[in-house]
Amino acid sequence: MKTWRKIRLGDACKTNMYSYSPKENWNFVNYLDTGNITDNKIDSIQYIDIVNEKLPSRARRKVKKDSIIYSTVRPNQHHFGIIKSQPENFLVSTGFAVIDTDSKVLDADFLYYLLTQSTVVESLHAIAEQSTSAYPSIKPSDIENLEIEIPDIATQKKIADVLFSLDKKIAQNMEINKNLVA
Repeated sequence: MKTWRKIRLGDACKTNMYSYSPKENWNFVNYLDTGNITDNKIDSIQYIDIVNEKLPSRARRKVKKDSIIYSTVRPNQHHFGIIKSQPENFLVSTGFAVIDTDSKVLDADFLYYLLTQSTVVESLHAIAEQSTSAYPSIKPSDIENLEIEIPDIATQKKIADVLFSLDKKIAQNMEINKNLVA
């Protein structure tokens, strides 16, 4: 079995790399706020016609495939997810830390599962409770400063694939249960 190694998360990923600028002249935006995603399940995406409506000041962060979005406010509320597909002109709230991995070192799915483990969420929430803001919050640097142990990239992908398969089966079973109740 290959050995795992300890890394500082910020050495294998970047946070908040891309932002929207009004100079881009989009006519509309599909916007995801922090409260509209929980445990990687999106409740709704807000369509904003920015020709006729004002864009919320927090609608600034751009994401791409495999970007991890992690709410910086009250991590214990599980407002996080990983982007696998997105609508056109998609922005997320500045209330998210957008995490993009160096794919040669760290698999995005593996990192998503690691960051959403209850021990990591609790650890980040403990940091948030020590913040000086009016509500518990973390900074992107708090995520970047996490030290994690990782295996080689092939093993990371295998682990993430197994966890994804389990999540998919759980979702299927929940749908079956909903139909049985109906």
